[in-house]
Amino acid sequence: MSLRIFISHGAGRDAGVRAVLDNIVPRLTASGYDVFVDVEKLRAGDEWHEVLYREMYQCDAAIVLLGPETVAAPRWVRREAEVLVGRFKVGGLAAVLPGIVGAVSTAEARKQGFDALLSIQAATWQSPDGERPAGADTLTVADRIMAEFSPQDLRTANPGARDWALRVARYLESARRRSPSSLLDAARRLGLTDEELVHVSARIGAELFLSHRMLSGGIREELPTAVEWLKPALGADQLRQLSAEVLPSWVDQESARRFLPAAAAAPQPYDGSPVLVFNAYEEWTVEQYVRRAVCNAPDTYSFGALERGLPDDDASSSEALEAACRTALRQVFRVPPRMPLNSRTVQPKDGTFSYLVLSAADHAVEDLAQVTRSLRDDFPWLIVVVLTGGAEPGPVARIADTVVVVPPITVETELAAYHLKQRLDAVVQDSGTFPLSEVS
Repeated sequence: MSLRIFISHGAGRDAGVRAVLDNIVPRLTASGYDVFVDVEKLRAGDEWHEVLYREMYQCDAAIVLLGPETVAAPRWVRREAEVLVGRFKVGGLAAVLPGIVGAVSTAEARKQGFDALLSIQAATWQSPDGERPAGADTLTVADRIMAEFSPQDLRTANPGARDWALRVARYLESARRRSPSSLLDAARRLGLTDEELVHVSARIGAELFLSHRMLSGGIREELPTAVEWLKPALGADQLRQLSAEVLPSWVDQESARRFLPAAAAAPQPYDGSPVLVFNAYEEWTVEQYVRRAVCNAPDTYSFGALERGLPDDDASSSEALEAACRTALRQVFRVPPRMPLNSRTVQPKDGTFSYLVLSAADHAVEDLAQVTRSLRDDFPWLIVVVLTGGAEPGPVARIADTVVVVPPITVETELAAYHLKQRLDAVVQDSGTFPLSEVS
């Protein structure tokens, strides 16, 4: 999932190019990039033309290193430069970074077919006094190239978390294309340090760097204001989707893992999913925990909540509760109104988790125990979440196969999270409460 960097070079002929290459490749790798250097990546038996073309068309950014010997006999480097610059000019590549190493004549380089490459600002060594200290050339070129790469966050090996960060990064990339200063503006409002702002200014990887910071967790009061500063550079749908992506990041990751069947193993053996006991007040909070658990990936969960209170009829409380639950499950399992709700119409779907939320305040513990067992006998994969409304688990925790979500959420956190949602909703609306003219 790392961003892919293609390096075109003539290191076999230019010692200076080899020095720059040896300097930047380990630094790029350490910064989280997947670097393709033909000498290292081509294997015996590979059709090298085919491999190189594939890498050039699949990379996210490129570096072209030119030394005097490479320019004198351009060969394949010139062909690579033409392909890469062509992709860059049509918007298919984030950047092409030319690195000029040693005594290269730009006139000769243009004569040899590098005119299009040299029209891009190059990383080169320039001295105001004309002196060239030993090693300064290659080190300066390497440092200037590296300044264009933001370090990527590889602290998590969770593919879902990487996908989540990449989705957010795509919205940031769209904003940056329309308004080059928008990322830096948003990063400042998010409260990033001066050192972090340097990385947001980089040409490559800045979107993913800022994405990780936006998803870094906790209640971030600055988040709505940061999103607000992206508003002029994003369409209404993009802004709404970005807000929905970043909102669940407030949830504690370890607590959210309890909402996944594998992590929420019941104390006693049971061949289905446990009943989760959660001390939150709102169904919305449960869905946020679920979203955080699945890294907000689309089509990974179905969710339903029982309406508070039951209709007044002649059925016993447990019968009325079960009837209401099965009505709600039609929405969870997407079963049409006239079809029966049974094993023929409902089957578990790989990669998708199903949740039903009940409130302990509305039902007797005996009824909850009876109904949840009945539902899970029919649908063993169903995850039932019982809200205790800020109270201790108490008698609810004695229902068979229950797992208490820990650490418990505090009332203050749940309220702050809801206010965060309201502020992000206000940003999405045209009547947002944070107009740019009023933000300092």
